Amino acid sequence: MPRRQPDHTAAHALEEIEHFGDRVVRAVSDNPRPVILVLLAIVLAAATYGGVTQYRSSRSSEAVEALETVRTGYLAAMGGGPNSLQVPEPANPETARSVRNDYAQRYEQVAMDHAGTPSASLALLEAGQLRRELGEIEAAQETWRRGAASADGSLRGVIYERIAQVDEEAGRFAAAAGVYAQAAEISGYPRRYEAMAEAARCWAEAGDAAQAVALHKRVLAESPETRLPPHAAARLRELEAAQR
Repeated sequence: MPRRQPDHTAAHALEEIEHFGDRVVRAVSDNPRPVILVLLAIVLAAATYGGVTQYRSSRSSEAVEALETVRTGYLAAMGGGPNSLQVPEPANPETARSVRNDYAQRYEQVAMDHAGTPSASLALLEAGQLRRELGEIEAAQETWRRGAASADGSLRGVIYERIAQVDEEAGRFAAAAGVYAQAAEISGYPRRYEAMAEAARCWAEAGDAAQAVALHKRVLAESPETRLPPHAAARLRELEAAQR
């Protein structure tokens, strides 16, 4: 067997590293300002990244605390405790109205103070609900739209469904169908097929049989376990039969 030739790769690499180090030292000595500026920029970038991460974490914690403060304050003002699952209704309707108006503004302030955090979107979801309970329907929807614009994933889907429900209650079935469909297109939204089925039902109510049938077929194909109320499912089957 022929003898293996000595492997000089490691030694050669070490020599190159040493030469590179020498060149860096000479470069710094001959013209230190540009090199030092580059190194300073790298250090600042690393520090900034760490600072931004810490800052974001701090902002998120502050936002959660602010949101929780408003939530518990609202429950207390309505006569409930911090762990109440349902909000009690004060005996005096004017008291209830005053509290809802006050806390809608407080939630909106949380969203303003902590813009860009998930808590801001949650605050706008709650503020919109209080506006809805006050009968301020347009204000509620506008508040929810602002919340949806900055929300991620499932929370955006929840907000879209709230908007669609209000449109549906007002008899704006085509608008409701469109917003339900927006919720259905959020891939990570757990209720996406329920929202798609609602969109199909609302298209049927709006008189758009083609849209209604197309969405209903998609629900049946992609999520056969999703069910509409019997009367709605029966109507969609009738519309499908009429198209054959």
